[in-house]
Amino acid sequence: MRRTMNRYFNYFEPPKLLALLVLCWALVPQAGRAQALYNGPGGVLTIADSLRYLRGDVENAGELSLLTAQDQPLSRLFIDEGDLRNAPGARWDAGRSTVVLLGLGTAPHVLSMHGAALFNLRLDNPAGTTLESDATVLGTLKLAGGNLLTAENASLRLGAAATVQGAAGGREDAQHYVKGSLVQQKQVGGPYPVDFGNAGFTLNPQDQLLTLTVERRTGLSQRNVSFASYREFAGRQSIDRIWRLSTSTAQNPAAPVLLTLAWLPVNDHGQDFDAGLAQVWSSTDQGVSWVREGRPQYAGARQVSVTTTRLNAWYTVSSTKPVLLTAEQLVFTAAPRQLDAILTWSTTSKPENGWFVIERSADGQRWQEISRQPVAGQSWSPAASTAVDKDAGRLAETLHYRLRQLGTDGQARSSSVLQVRFAARLEFSLEAYPVPMQDYLTLDLKTPDAGPVLLELYDVTGRPVLSQQATAPAGSSRYQLLVRELPLGVYTLRVRQGTRLLTRSLQRY
Repeated sequence: MRRTMNRYFNYFEPPKLLALLVLCWALVPQAGRAQALYNGPGGVLTIADSLRYLRGDVENAGELSLLTAQDQPLSRLFIDEGDLRNAPGARWDAGRSTVVLLGLGTAPHVLSMHGAALFNLRLDNPAGTTLESDATVLGTLKLAGGNLLTAENASLRLGAAATVQGAAGGREDAQHYVKGSLVQQKQVGGPYPVDFGNAGFTLNPQDQLLTLTVERRTGLSQRNVSFASYREFAGRQSIDRIWRLSTSTAQNPAAPVLLTLAWLPVNDHGQDFDAGLAQVWSSTDQGVSWVREGRPQYAGARQVSVTTTRLNAWYTVSSTKPVLLTAEQLVFTAAPRQLDAILTWSTTSKPENGWFVIERSADGQRWQEISRQPVAGQSWSPAASTAVDKDAGRLAETLHYRLRQLGTDGQARSSSVLQVRFAARLEFSLEAYPVPMQDYLTLDLKTPDAGPVLLELYDVTGRPVLSQQATAPAGSSRYQLLVRELPLGVYTLRVRQGTRLLTRSLQRY
């Protein structure tokens, strides 16, 4: 308690501090109880003090007022290490008071107002605050420490003049922003931009009178809630922020207006805005389909602008740069099967475009492409795809393989390099039959390399009696020599390929 209070001594004057501590002692329950103040159904409680400090939970189920007289300082209610709950149907009169939720960051706090309004709200708990039911802030929401997370089906509404203040510079950042649903309605007109709540949305109505409601949903990583997914997006997803716009009349303006959308880098959601451009998208069917708004633009500062007449639509942003799969999303295996290399790969999601390329290397330095499959035209499934490097074991006892994903814009990402070791390399060998030779001599040749071979027969005097040239493929091949016209006797067979030479002694009886 002492450490928390010390941060706020500048709020207190010595006489008020003494009175405050006496009052707190009277309101704090006995040791071991977490609730500091409870106003039950039918109860009427007015906190008219300029300063009230409570340690523990505060719950109102009756009528609670923070109104002060005109000539009195505005009321400030400090709730230290506790939740603030206003029950359904309970009355909460905020006046122009300030409610401060304090915490040391050991656990998130809970705020539940069931639609009631606060004037100023200051949240100072590094562990954050969860909004369990709808609430309205009429003045300023100050995020001095931690984020505010709205629960499912709960929204924080800002009054027409209300703003959100982050930490440094007053702007939201990754540790000080509203995650979930933030709503504000404004009546706008004139030729100048109007900022909605200092929350990343600006509208220039271009001299048109409009009443516009903006709901910002962000930071939840939920499809069609805080981010959009669509086949034409690069990477098939948007940033983790969607703006839902609606006019009071459900009619779009007669002339275009200018929208400016801003988001935090933490909401990029895998999009690359440092190397790629940003594309604004709108949807008029609640995220089922999306259309482009304007042209791609630079968004290194995480801000884009677009001219449009669609003010009853959802808006989001995606990068124009296809998102490559991460190393964790690429699964690549390589294994020998006799002299073949069996290469398989699978991905957790299908990239937008490009190719899957398999490369082979004998030394791990110089690579040769052996397979290329385009992403377009492939029906993606989590099942593995397979390629076979036929007779690869004839090239070397050990080969290196890698899988590369290539984007149409030249981006590339490689898997880790895998080695395939073959049991035995194919040797230059020959089988000749039948022996003794009859009408034909059959030769079964195995060679690790493709290339020309010379087949020759010599008689016992060393004179060549038969010669034949052929082009042998790598692996196995078969040849037949006509020998029925040769005299009976002993012959020598020679098979030559480059520097390789095989000889056999054969008889014909």
